[in-house]
Amino acid sequence: MQITKKHVLITGAGKRLGRAIAERLLPYGINLSAHCQTSRAEAQELVAIGKKHHSPVHVVQGDLAKVSEVRAFATQAIAQFGPVEILINSASIFYPTPLDKVTEENWDELMNVNLKGQFFLAQACAAALVEKKRPGVFINLVDVNAQKTLANFTPYVCSKAGLWMMTRNLAKELAPLIRVNSISPGPVLLPENYTDAQRQRSQDKTLLKRLGTPQDIAEAAVFLIENDYMTGQDLAVDGGRSLADGLAG
Repeated sequence: MQITKKHVLITGAGKRLGRAIAERLLPYGINLSAHCQTSRAEAQELVAIGKKHHSPVHVVQGDLAKVSEVRAFATQAIAQFGPVEILINSASIFYPTPLDKVTEENWDELMNVNLKGQFFLAQACAAALVEKKRPGVFINLVDVNAQKTLANFTPYVCSKAGLWMMTRNLAKELAPLIRVNSISPGPVLLPENYTDAQRQRSQDKTLLKRLGTPQDIAEAAVFLIENDYMTGQDLAVDGGRSLADGLAG
């Protein structure tokens, strides 16, 4: 799919990977719906960046854990720019949940934000495309840990594994009109509270012996948008971390 003039909706567009993808796509001359929950000021910064590239930016706000809010900001985005032709589910939450400490609230929050909200947003965006018979591309940001294990993060890993399976299933349901793929980042943006030793350990576990950058993920998103013969696939952008850990495939 050509990116120019398309309506792009990116969740979590104000910060981190969502921000990097937004800044990578704005020079194409797109209509961007920049979603945020609490980072409205950061998302609003994209308006000025968009003007430099003749890419109008409309900020939409809502809690992915609440389906009513997801449907509301999807409706706002579609009213502003028409059907969402490129949906990038980037927003997620991540924090440790040791087995003996995890609560029902932890489980529900991680599942709701990282999986349920993404599903109902895809549902809303797909419905508008199907109605207009317009092709689309959906990209979900998963995690290399979705296909392996991560001690003390079971609810998070389960939510991302569910998102990976949702990617494959929606690719079947929405074909041939809408392509659905995912990106699994490796050690790209590490938690801000990581120590130097933890950062070094993450780097050493990759085959390339270096950390990735948000721009690596943004380039992967461009590739998946433009390659019209890919659907139902996961693209690991992890410096070979999966192979270093002995994960096949």
